[in-house]
Amino acid sequence: MKVIVQYIREYLRHKWNARLFGGTALVLMISFGINYGFDFETTVLRRLTSPWEEAAFYYFFYAVPYFITLALWSAVHRRWEVMREAHFWFLFHFWFILLAVYVVLHNVPFAFVRSHPDMLLFVPAELHTYIARFASNVVPGVAVLGPIAAYWYVYDRRATYLYGFSTSNIRLRTYAFILLLLVPIVFAASFSPDFREAYPRFTFGLPASLAPGKRTAWAAAFQFSYGLDFVFVEFLFRGFMVMAFARFLGSASILPMVVVYAFIHFQKPIGEAAGSIVGGLILGIISYNTKSIYGGVMLHLGVAYLMELAGSMQMWMAR
Repeated sequence: MKVIVQYIREYLRHKWNARLFGGTALVLMISFGINYGFDFETTVLRRLTSPWEEAAFYYFFYAVPYFITLALWSAVHRRWEVMREAHFWFLFHFWFILLAVYVVLHNVPFAFVRSHPDMLLFVPAELHTYIARFASNVVPGVAVLGPIAAYWYVYDRRATYLYGFSTSNIRLRTYAFILLLLVPIVFAASFSPDFREAYPRFTFGLPASLAPGKRTAWAAAFQFSYGLDFVFVEFLFRGFMVMAFARFLGSASILPMVVVYAFIHFQKPIGEAAGSIVGGLILGIISYNTKSIYGGVMLHLGVAYLMELAGSMQMWMAR
């Protein structure tokens, strides 16, 4: 625990700048106000008619706040040289195209199941929703893993492990202690209406015709896929987005990541989205210093399953 506190202190001591952090906070406050005040993201998505339009929207939805945060950093520190780096702009477009694809692919399985039920003739119709939910958790991460691995192999394999997969500086007992501290916070949050509306994620059920053993196995498989999506999130944000951009920005790659990470939570309860700012910053600092995402994976999975458990408890209490 002391090591993590030291990482955070060192980051704030070297990187704290009132204008930069104040400007970033203002960007986030305005963005939260627009999104939650006018239901911006959901309203725009309702007007889009194809995955390609959604991908274009998400490219700008995430790239613009990243660029604004980066411009704030460059202006405050008078460091504009990164803006003249062709490789940086290649990485910038590469990443935000992948991120847009990753987000859109979460919805594609549902559209596919609705429009091509004949492709699932070997699966009972009662399980089509389950198949879509399972694929929604697995397909997006698998789809972007290959391009990121290829980028690492070409540009960064001599400098670092595949973004975040170093095991040399991890202390899992520390993360277990942090997770223990979060238990009462999660269960207190579970009493809010927004939380009860969002969790648990596994609420669509399974056919009554399935034998009890099979129902348990299918439910466990879904929860595994749900957790796997969080592993992908850690790899993408605390792994690739911090470590690949650190080639150009050093530890300054953390703050723009935090802003984008908050934006991907904009369809979740506002408290969860606000909490992602603090969580994203701490996990970004840890991953930058340890070159590892394992601690973040442990925390993210732990919190995710605690929220599932707390949401299930609220459903049981409401009966």
